[in-house]
Amino acid sequence: MRFVGNRRTGVSSLHAFAIVLVLGLGVGTIVSVDYSNAMNNQISTLQNQVNSLQSQVGSLSAGSGSSQSTTQQQASGGAQVTPTTRHITLITEETTITIAPNVTYAAWTFNGTVPGPTIMVNQGDTINFMLINKDPMMAHSIDFHAAEIDWSTAYATVAPGQSKTFTFTVNYPGVFMYHCGAPPVLEHIGNGMYGAIIVNPSTPWPAAPGGQYVLIQSEFYLNAKPGSDGTYAGNFSKMLNGNPDYIVFNGVANQYQKNPLPVQPNQLVRLYILNVGPNHWSAFHVIGALMDTVYIDGNPANVEHGLQTLNMPPSGGAVVEMYFRDAGGKNPFVTHDFADASKGGVGMFVVGSGSSTPTTTTSTTAATAKIKVAVTIPSGAATNTALPGFSPATITVVIGVNNTVVWTNGDSTPHTVTSTTKLFDSGNMNAGDTFTFTFTTPGTYSYVCSYHPWMKGTVIVKGP
Repeated sequence: MRFVGNRRTGVSSLHAFAIVLVLGLGVGTIVSVDYSNAMNNQISTLQNQVNSLQSQVGSLSAGSGSSQSTTQQQASGGAQVTPTTRHITLITEETTITIAPNVTYAAWTFNGTVPGPTIMVNQGDTINFMLINKDPMMAHSIDFHAAEIDWSTAYATVAPGQSKTFTFTVNYPGVFMYHCGAPPVLEHIGNGMYGAIIVNPSTPWPAAPGGQYVLIQSEFYLNAKPGSDGTYAGNFSKMLNGNPDYIVFNGVANQYQKNPLPVQPNQLVRLYILNVGPNHWSAFHVIGALMDTVYIDGNPANVEHGLQTLNMPPSGGAVVEMYFRDAGGKNPFVTHDFADASKGGVGMFVVGSGSSTPTTTTSTTAATAKIKVAVTIPSGAATNTALPGFSPATITVVIGVNNTVVWTNGDSTPHTVTSTTKLFDSGNMNAGDTFTFTFTTPGTYSYVCSYHPWMKGTVIVKGP
């Protein structure tokens, strides 16, 4: 049964099929009068079935003014989230990245990484967006697939050294692509200017205790030889011919073979998957597992079950919920286009033993006084939404003893440390950057990463 918007189309198809049968049988009675009584009995039986189906349609349609279908409500985890206003900034810049062992690439980026930062918001949120073009030579732009907006104005190119702002509301949940839309678009995407904006439904997904990851598939097209500094540049002719050198998940070929993604057995695992292309389809497949529930494009209204392979066109996405049955096992994931898999489109899930490790919250008090308290953004925080965004997530400091906190970005992706009350804001923090703030007033202070709002932390400040 498929869902279109908030309507179930499977019942309507059965209804139509029954009506066609009724009409066909009715014509049969004109041709063969001898069978009229039998036909009338069949028509009566079919009409009863149609009436029953109509009754089912009526009961399923009851309450259709609700913004979510019954399946969506069952798939979601709790009370609706109140929409809010979010401030998102992306900075265009060229930088060198590593895309495979001993292979560096001169990338065009958002915020210095490929993919760009994953932006996670909620359905109904208002996005105040700013694009800053730090490229000294080239114009860039932005295209949000999650936005409904006058593209000719909002997505206009931004000259070097200039910036642009606009506002939009995310009305539909989903896993959406964003990318540079400056011409030729193929070249800008092919050189790394893309990322995911995930719009979670207003009624949240249920918790995923087995693990939760963002996986973005993409392609790299390299010149035949590197430059004098050993770094490869993108080859536009190869992009036009659709002949990539590497197919990657989250920007690096085969990275999740060396560093498998941990999941827990027999517990719900959630994957936010996006194929940005720019040319090839993805045939996402997990060896030794089935995808229990798949929400096409990440919308709870578009649901399928028991998939062996998820087909995604360039710019297509999905939310996948699945279970791994064998504790201690390993389950590779690939694009089942094996020519692409052989170019780096392979990874691994490693299944835990099933024993849970309790989450530890570390507090620093006067008894263990330090002049400065250290908080780390762990590696993988941008893609593994099950990780604590900040470690420790909660700290206690004492004024005059250890009330200066130093945050260090231990992830390869930029982050921020942003107070929910605007008391402090680190701005963009690249890998290895630190941010220091000294607290002078007792209270409880919450903060988030503005790029990845699921990353949350708390500082409890006590008086001297």
